[in-house]
Amino acid sequence: MADEEDKPQLRLTHYTSKISGTTPLHSAVSPLPPPPSPSTLSIINNEDLLTEILLCLPPKSLLRLQCVSKLWLSIISRPNFRRLHARRNPTSSAAATNLFFYRVFCWVPEFNFLCLSNSLEDVNSMRVITSNLSNRREGFPWRIHSCNGLICLDPYDDESTKFFMYNPTTNQSRFIQLPDSPEDRHSIRDLSLAFDPLKPDHYKILCVWMRLPEIVLRFSLYSSETGVWKETDESYEFDFEWDEELDEDDNLSSMFNSINVLFKYGAYLDDAMHWANADGDFLCFDLWSERFKPMPSPLIPDDQWRRNILYFGESGGHLHLIETYSPRATLVDVLEMESDYSKWYVKHRVDLDFLIVEYPLIVNEAFDPDEVERYQFRVPSFVADEKENKAKLVLSLPGKLISYDIITKKVVEHVEINPPGALYFGENLTLYDWIDAHKHLETLACV
Repeated sequence: MADEEDKPQLRLTHYTSKISGTTPLHSAVSPLPPPPSPSTLSIINNEDLLTEILLCLPPKSLLRLQCVSKLWLSIISRPNFRRLHARRNPTSSAAATNLFFYRVFCWVPEFNFLCLSNSLEDVNSMRVITSNLSNRREGFPWRIHSCNGLICLDPYDDESTKFFMYNPTTNQSRFIQLPDSPEDRHSIRDLSLAFDPLKPDHYKILCVWMRLPEIVLRFSLYSSETGVWKETDESYEFDFEWDEELDEDDNLSSMFNSINVLFKYGAYLDDAMHWANADGDFLCFDLWSERFKPMPSPLIPDDQWRRNILYFGESGGHLHLIETYSPRATLVDVLEMESDYSKWYVKHRVDLDFLIVEYPLIVNEAFDPDEVERYQFRVPSFVADEKENKAKLVLSLPGKLISYDIITKKVVEHVEINPPGALYFGENLTLYDWIDAHKHLETLACV
């Protein structure tokens, strides 16, 4: 009986709405509400009292209420009001129930979304956000970093000297000039956004770039408070061996790819930017001191040549690392770093063997049973909150996106993609490759 209770339960979730019935529209019209009372009018006409009430409402409601009157529009659209609202209503990544995804397929950029909550309102809101992102005309972004409700997008344009900041909740955006230090646009390897919801008046951008022919990474920091870039004194010597059999362009391409892998997993927490490294030490850049600070790196097993990282990010005020190794590639470890940066420890050990039974397409018979590549699943996102005893994996499978609640052991199917596999230039794309996921949080913070 205990084994039956421990078995993950599959629950299907469908985000569809249907208007049924033939009731004429006019028959559903309600009678006009009574005129407002004198006490209600006194509140409406008292700007200070009205402001205090509006500050208690969520961003989505405030944006709708802008159309009530010119006074309400004036109050809600003021930068000071939005800063104060963001300070009083800080967001938390643990509360994220919506994700937006980005990919480039056949050089065509695409945005999509996933709502983990069964909310039609969230679906409609995310549909508008992804549509706004898709309609940008400044060249499609090839580098995206999001942080607590704000997004930094770097357009795919060799001639561009700017990137733009975007708040998807308010649809507000602004262009920011790239730093002058890198002589070549291609030498910029990463743009990471740091936005603290507890200090929402300002944000920072960390630019990682390389000054060729040195194989040394440099770091420049932008502050929205000052509006200027500052080249820091910190640098990082990248360990790369040139292949004598390759020409210079091929070596540079290989080196840039290795650097991109290093900075693929970036996470902001406690005024510092963190990066996971599949091959070596993890990095932590303190944005206040503008220096690297010590950060522990999980051990690579003796029988493995590198880490097989499925996910690295922040949730609920903690850094999390999700990895798996052969020969049990369906046994996933969710590691959490101690708040004092002393060590990583296994927070959850998740056995995903049940996926093979429920979703046999995840098994790629071209690989041996003891090879990690045999099991085709990825982890685009992870949401955890110790206070609410919440820990949920978002899993990308062939043809599906599902979530798995580690605590309750419930499985929810969210999106089905047909067909589950596709042939492109002879390669079998059996994975649903919406894997570049970003948590969406509502905020009125100004960009």
